[in-house]
Amino acid sequence: MKTVVFQSYRTHDVAPWITACMGTVRAWAEARGYDYEFFDDSLLERVPAWYRSKVQGQMCPMTDYARLVVARELLARGYERTVWVDADVVVFAPERLDVEVTDSFAYCHELGLNIDEQGVPKFWTSVNNAISVFVKGNVYLDFFIDAAERTAMALDVVPKIAISTRFLTRLRQTLPFQLLMNVGLFSPLVMNDIAKGTHVALPAYGAALKAPLACANLCGSMVGDGQRQGVLVTDSDYAAVVARCLETRGDVVNQFITQAIPH
Repeated sequence: MKTVVFQSYRTHDVAPWITACMGTVRAWAEARGYDYEFFDDSLLERVPAWYRSKVQGQMCPMTDYARLVVARELLARGYERTVWVDADVVVFAPERLDVEVTDSFAYCHELGLNIDEQGVPKFWTSVNNAISVFVKGNVYLDFFIDAAERTAMALDVVPKIAISTRFLTRLRQTLPFQLLMNVGLFSPLVMNDIAKGTHVALPAYGAALKAPLACANLCGSMVGDGQRQGVLVTDSDYAAVVARCLETRGDVVNQFITQAIPH
């Protein structure tokens, strides 16, 4: 199946860890024999002016929309499958990352973690679009584009995840579509553990995973945001997480899940 992997990011003031993440995606795509395309800020040219205004220039809702439009363009160009990967996804076990979706579309399973004041881990599951797969001939891509427009049009204030995680999670409650189960979501607590070599949240997170991870969404928007679970994650921490994940091929996390999965 003729497949293209595509990504987008600005071309100025790019943190080295972002460059490293995108490099792992490109290497994975090439190893699988997939085409690879990079879009700079021109990706946002697909966003209508009214939509841009309605979301008040928030980058996430704009890229959530634009990636769908580009996927449609790429399928129209002759590709049989498109794979969008966020720029802040690091692929540390490329042999495990399988997007051989042959029917319709797929998004990512998301496992979130926080720790309460008593030190008890609290988990939640949802769906995200860090990796989004669409197959030629599917009937859903136009639906997702229309849903994004209708959502933006209907809301007075458009939350950051209104047309991504929130919408997709609610949709899957009634429409059971395929999920990629080995794409991690690293919360600030997990990021801090990996960067600092501590074990505050990491063992609980790893043990709760459904499958060993092949890659992880690092949620780059958390950089410097001290309001996230009381942890300040810096660019230096992100660089350390990427380095540690690549050095261990994901075992820094997967070592804990192997203890929980029966052999």
